[in-house]
Amino acid sequence: MIKFISINLNQSESRETIREQWKNRSRWFMFGLITLLLLFVNVETWWIGRGYSKLIERKESEIRDVKIQISTLRKEGKNLSKADIMSLAELENNRILWARNMQLIGEMTPEDMAITSMKYKNDKIIIGGIAVVYEDGKDFDIIHDYINRLKRNKKLGENFSKIKFNQGSLKTIRNQKIVEFVIEAALRVTAKKQGNIS
Repeated sequence: MIKFISINLNQSESRETIREQWKNRSRWFMFGLITLLLLFVNVETWWIGRGYSKLIERKESEIRDVKIQISTLRKEGKNLSKADIMSLAELENNRILWARNMQLIGEMTPEDMAITSMKYKNDKIIIGGIAVVYEDGKDFDIIHDYINRLKRNKKLGENFSKIKFNQGSLKTIRNQKIVEFVIEAALRVTAKKQGNIS
């Protein structure tokens, strides 16, 4: 009996073929994944752009409505007399703009200080606050520096004749020394006489 030995000469080739097929599939999978991601990003960008377009259209529509209302009001407007214009100008020039003064006071307040209250009483603005006291400084130095800074401001000086320290007390909170203080800013005599406070 003759024994035959069978050798598969295509075996190494088929392994290479399988390897190539896996590489090919991996490439197509990555290509498909990247395509899907790009498609998703494009759809998302289009959706956001559509939202912005709608918002712009809505704002343009509101602007058109406001312009129509303004033109309607101009047509319906009454004629003002010279006396009306002069009294309006006098009111504008003589009033005290509290919002601007409070903004100035806030802008000049240092970071280690906080304004806790503002009251209007007896022709004076009473400003309450707290400030951190540092070991290398005196207890009320930061308050006096703040008052001097307020006094040097020309815009505040137009409405307030005198800015002074009223009272203060030292406290310790969580091992930190702080000072509670009250500052008074008296209105100028001209501002009191005008009586136009807004």
